[in-house]
Parts: sequence; C-alpha cells; structure tokens
Amino acid sequence: MSNIYKKYFSAKKSVKRSRFVLFFAILVFVFAVFILYFTFLVTPLIVDTSRAQIKVFATKSMNFAITEAINQNISYDDLVNIITDGYGKINMIQANTVKINNLSTMIERITLSHLLEVGKKPIQIPLGAFTGITLISGYGPPVEIEIFPYGEVGCRFLSQFVSAGINQTQHKIYVQVDTLVNVVLPFRTVRVKMSNEVLVCESVIIGEIPETYLKSNALNEMTGLV
Repeated sequence: MSNIYKKYFSAKKSVKRSRFVLFFAILVFVFAVFILYFTFLVTPLIVDTSRAQIKVFATKSMNFAITEAINQNISYDDLVNIITDGYGKINMIQANTVKINNLSTMIERITLSHLLEVGKKPIQIPLGAFTGITLISGYGPPVEIEIFPYGEVGCRFLSQFVSAGINQTQHKIYVQVDTLVNVVLPFRTVRVKMSNEVLVCESVIIGEIPETYLKSNALNEMTGLV
C-alpha cells in the first residue's frame, strides 16, 4: 500500500514539475516575443517620432542663435574690407577674421545653450506609437519621455559671388550652423545631424574681382589673398 502512495505522490510531483516547466517556458516565450515586438516594431516608430521632435528643437536653437547674431547690426563692411589701388582696381578682399570668429563663437555658444535648455523639456510621444502599428502611431494621449541631449555645434561664414551686370558683382555672405545632437532615450541613443544656412548681408562690388576670390567659398579664407 505504501508503494502505491509513494507512486501516487511521485506522479503528482512529476505533474506539478511538468506544469511549472511548461508555465516557465510559456513565460519565457511571451517575454521573448514582447522583446522582439518592441525592438523591431515599437522602437523604430518611437525613435522616428523622437528624431522629428529633436530636429524641431535643433532648428529652433539654430534660428534663435542666428537671429541674435544678426540683431548685432552686422553690416557688410563689418565683415569685409575691400582694398583698391589708386585707380580703383581691386587688389584685395580681406575678411575681418576677429569679427567673424567672435560671431561664430557667439552663435555656437547660444545654439548649444538654447538646445540644452529646450532639451530639459520631455518629448511627447503619442500612445499609439507604442503599439507598433504605423496607422495609429500618431494617435492617443501623449506620453512624456525624459531626454538627455548632448552634442557639438559648428559655425562658419560662407561667401558667394554672383554676377550683377557689367563689371558688377554681388557678394553674399551666409552663416552656416551645423549641429550634431545625441539624445539618450530610455531604450536607445538617437543621433541627429542638422544644418541651417541664412543670408547675413550682401553688397554689390564695382570692379573686376580676382579669380582667386571667386573660387573661395569660406569667408575666413579671404585673408591676404592677392
């Protein structure tokens, strides 16, 4: 009789063990499916939504910095000095590197500062994006996600010469701001590269411009060229 009880309890334990193993296997399977679903369907939608909002932040930061620089009442003569001989022939177009460097530093500093300040606000992602379904990714109440932006900002002044008539050349000066922003999200780091170019000032130059300057793209290259 005792052997029958032993076999009964042994079989019962075996059933319980089998159920536990089956439950554990199902749990692991469900968890694996969830990880794969979140990684390959949900995460790309969330990253794309985050990247779009980060681009808006970066654009606002660059525009704000450029506006601050332009509000310094920059004129063409502040950035460029045209040197002629006694007959009015252009001998040299010289860039004011001190002024250019100061403006570049100011724009870079303001852009980065403004970007970090804006980045303190969490981004809002529609709840539908967490379903992984593209059609409803833009719907639902917003879910706030904290972001931690860091990156680099570069600034340079560009020069462009455009023919404006006989013996006349229009000289345009642009400022180009480049930002590389890395934002740490809870599930991935998003890398966003942005560039913005704005016309700062322009002037019409009377006289023949040496070919050397016409081929020069960066404004700070115009120092000591003859």
